[in-house]
Amino acid sequence: MMKINKYTNVVSSINNTKHSKKDVEKEVSKSGSKEAVQVNISKEAQALLDADKAAFSERVDAIKQAIQNGEYQVDPDKISEGLVKALQDQKGL
Repeated sequence: MMKINKYTNVVSSINNTKHSKKDVEKEVSKSGSKEAVQVNISKEAQALLDADKAAFSERVDAIKQAIQNGEYQVDPDKISEGLVKALQDQKGL
């Protein structure tokens, strides 16, 4: 059996951050502030965003198709390495 106690604080801090964010969102919605914020994006930036969305959509569609065909392979080593790296990054190691 694997011990995960040393990561309990990290998980707790993540959960606390999520709850704090929800509290802030509730306060903002309660305040009734309806100030409009306008953001302008250049044509070049919009073109890059659209191209990125198209590439992402193609990748998602390919993964969906592989899952439906039973061809999608999960690499547990890669997943565990990513989880450990994410936890280390959160802890500042």
